[in-house]
Amino acid sequence: MNSRRLFLITSLAAGCFAVSAASLQINNPNRIHQVSKLQVAKVTAAGHTISAWLADDEGKNQEGMMFLTDKEVKENQGMLFLFPRIQTADQYHAFWMHNTFIPLDIIYIDKDQKVVSIAHGKIKNDTPLVAAKPYFYVLEVKAGVAAKYGIKPGTKFAIPSSLKANY
Repeated sequence: MNSRRLFLITSLAAGCFAVSAASLQINNPNRIHQVSKLQVAKVTAAGHTISAWLADDEGKNQEGMMFLTDKEVKENQGMLFLFPRIQTADQYHAFWMHNTFIPLDIIYIDKDQKVVSIAHGKIKNDTPLVAAKPYFYVLEVKAGVAAKYGIKPGTKFAIPSSLKANY
């Protein structure tokens, strides 16, 4: 299976806030969607800003951060997933680390933009990482960033309201 999710999900709309392509110009031969061509939105939490690549169609959403290497992802970068409705906290709505070459913090965020839980993904591990509670957004960042930035359950994020799921 070549999917980041245990079930098929489609993408989020880049919306008018998705302002620029990532400055990173590395082309990864294993990726279908180069991060240098993805739209980016700024999200903030605990006084820190993260430049989040937006998955704006089904293929980008499924690919997630697969095949990216440590040198391709900076500490303040990640990927933001949006959903058209609240996702249940079960194995069918879990994330996993299939073909993911760097460990990740997977931050599950509710509709009120508060962190409900953080999963710690291990390299190339297909174990479902289930959220503790229902969620509406997911932000993936390099492992350890959540703790370093003081992001924990209950932390409030600022996610632009213009970002909407496109399905």
